[in-house]
Amino acid sequence: MKWFPIILIGFGVGFLLYNLQIVSFTPWSVLWPVLIICFAADQLVKIKRRQRGAEDSWDIALWLIVLTVGAYMLLPIIGLPTPAIPWKVVWPLGLVLVGLLILLPGKASFVKVDFRSGGKRRSGESKSSFVGDFNRGPGNWVLDDTEIRHGVGSVNLDLTQAIIPNREVHIDVIGYVGDASIYLPPGLPFKAECSLRIGEITVLDHHESGTPRFVQTQSPDYDTATQKVNIRVHWKIGEISIRQIR
Repeated sequence: MKWFPIILIGFGVGFLLYNLQIVSFTPWSVLWPVLIICFAADQLVKIKRRQRGAEDSWDIALWLIVLTVGAYMLLPIIGLPTPAIPWKVVWPLGLVLVGLLILLPGKASFVKVDFRSGGKRRSGESKSSFVGDFNRGPGNWVLDDTEIRHGVGSVNLDLTQAIIPNREVHIDVIGYVGDASIYLPPGLPFKAECSLRIGEITVLDHHESGTPRFVQTQSPDYDTATQKVNIRVHWKIGEISIRQIR
């Protein structure tokens, strides 16, 4: 199907109705909420087609929330009544939802950490949490292979004063909603692979925002360097930031 003429017709009809004062909104004003709703609905359809049962519980809950946010943004624009958000009720219900998802069968893989390199288990540090903040640094601390799995909150790693071994160190950060920030010392060779469903990614001077986003880069001398960091950050909604102190 040719979507471009259909989109043109839709915009033309929308602006015609607006100019005739039949409706009080333009197609531009409803564009972003509709895109959010369509994107969330598309993700839910893909999850249903995967048919992986309880393993997709977190993704289903996430995209239902995004779908609700899109609808909440759209309703007042098109003149429909929108109930006020009872935050005193919403956040306790959010905690209940998180607890139920933890108890669901098939979710052990979310908190299971398995460091592997070349098919062999490697030593390292593992952290997992669902709600809150995880901070490491600044200050002197010994960096090792690290994997962090986080639900809702922020992850902050400050490597500017960390003791870094003379080898490739792996840092893996996986999260759902929040932000992840990593600060590197000057001159440290690094490789970065960042993915994000909705939000912003900043790696040094490179910045991208929107849905979805993927950034992959590495220092020119990474392959020949002895002391280096391999960073992988995969987030659902929020912000990813990797900065190097100069």
